[in-house]
Amino acid sequence: MISVRIRRLVRTRALSRCEYCRIHIDDEPYAFHVEHIIPRKHLGTSTLDNLAWSCHSCNLAKGTNIVGLIDGEIITLFNPRTQEWIRHFRWKGGKLVGRTKTGKVTVQVFNMNYEQRVYLRELLIKAGCFPPAS
Repeated sequence: MISVRIRRLVRTRALSRCEYCRIHIDDEPYAFHVEHIIPRKHLGTSTLDNLAWSCHSCNLAKGTNIVGLIDGEIITLFNPRTQEWIRHFRWKGGKLVGRTKTGKVTVQVFNMNYEQRVYLRELLIKAGCFPPAS
């Protein structure tokens, strides 16, 4: 169980945005999660350096995965504690595009371009509140 204090720290550090798809907590109808980057199943800890703020969609799609497959090659998923988001991802309208193999496999495993997720981001773009500046 993650304490309220740790949950607050993780949310504040992430500026209330999913550390994977960058959606803001105010723009997502479902609860956000404190997510284990390396799941406990794979001996991940509940320390701040292994926790990320994640929207419902990203967290459920990720599950206990730590890798994905691209062209038969096993690639590790994006780690927001050790990697820079901008290096691995870019926006193309409401779609998230992987710049690197890590970015591509993360987009794939997290199902980030699922039709409803893209539609929500497109609405937020039209409203002028997405994507985030940082």
